[in-house]
Amino acid sequence: MLGSLPSLKKKNLGAPLQSRKAMLETLFRHLDMVRLSVGAILMVTLVSCTGLIDGGSDGLTPEQRAAATKWKNNALPVLRTNCIGCHDGSRANVDFLTGAKDLEIHDRLMSYTPAVVNLEAPGSSRLLTKGLHDGPEFKTEDLSTILQWIQAERAAQASDPATAPTALVIPPFAIQLCTVPPGDPTPCPVNHASLEALPDIGPTFPGAEISFSAFALDTAIYVTNLKLNGGTAGVNIEHPLFVSRPAMGDPIPDKIDRYFDVKMNEKAGGLDPISGGAASFEGFLKDNLVEIHFKVVQAFKPDTTPPPTGGCKALPLFKSNVAPLLIAANPQSCVSCHTGGGNGRGALDMTGVAATDDPTLLAACNQVRTRVDLINPATSALYNAPNPGSATNHPFKFTAAIFTSFKTSVDAWIQAEKTAP
Repeated sequence: MLGSLPSLKKKNLGAPLQSRKAMLETLFRHLDMVRLSVGAILMVTLVSCTGLIDGGSDGLTPEQRAAATKWKNNALPVLRTNCIGCHDGSRANVDFLTGAKDLEIHDRLMSYTPAVVNLEAPGSSRLLTKGLHDGPEFKTEDLSTILQWIQAERAAQASDPATAPTALVIPPFAIQLCTVPPGDPTPCPVNHASLEALPDIGPTFPGAEISFSAFALDTAIYVTNLKLNGGTAGVNIEHPLFVSRPAMGDPIPDKIDRYFDVKMNEKAGGLDPISGGAASFEGFLKDNLVEIHFKVVQAFKPDTTPPPTGGCKALPLFKSNVAPLLIAANPQSCVSCHTGGGNGRGALDMTGVAATDDPTLLAACNQVRTRVDLINPATSALYNAPNPGSATNHPFKFTAAIFTSFKTSVDAWIQAEKTAP
């Protein structure tokens, strides 16, 4: 059987993408043959002598070869068992596992938009953080298998000058914290993360920045008024990733990669919230520096309209469980500030939450959903802001009893949103 294996020609590391695909396809065929062989252990030993697995004569870097092997033998079987039934194209907008061949499925998954694999922070990949939904939740060992494959993909990409990513990172900076008590009119300090600090390309975006106010919680940093400023020339960004940098130890990326599908095209002088403008970053401690990574930072595109992100799928439960509580006076209503000329409308616009027609109510639901963390609902901004036990500088707080009732009712809607296809 060994004599039937075709030989692989040596290619340089800068080989065109199509050539590398051909190399990987050939490697996958060899892996299939090795796995199906009765004498598999002996075959691996013999094939390794030819350089197909670890000898380096296939034109791939060792890291690329390792990633291909982990995909074929480890990650793909887990995805076939748990995921491919729903994500093979049978459902619209979640078809990230389509393909007739193993490599086609791989390439589709790696290039899917919005990204479900994040090489910047493998552990934050949506493939890992989705949790229980219409499909099953990964077992612990499956999570480990997928994580190890993504980490191998990251190493593979970095190992080849032809595919190594260009770093788009605002360098680490210290954050100023808001320390005034809730309801205090004293303004909170505003943090300014300048896109001009991006290596090489920063000067292209004069005045462009991400700004926010921050509060220290026990095990998290709660951010409000998170906005993108287009500066004097405008800017287009995709997939910002916040990363905490402890003085010692490894960096801590946003655990749920919450802005994985964010695309913003901000005109010159424009200032808009990023995905609702508030978030709780678990594991970010107050004394740690913060840096911001991006998938894309480029010039403003006048003809580009940012696609909508998120969107309510469980409108009936929002209508029955959430809207009435936002309207009710306890002792004042949420809509009194978050609609019309209210001061809170800029942070969260609830206009339409009292509407009786579904299209108008859906628009309000979409806005409120941006303040919900589907992965860790308890950390949602919708809860943190009015929670009497939180340190957020929100002008209104429920009583403890009313907050418990509010959270119980809203939890049912959030769970429905989380499991909706």
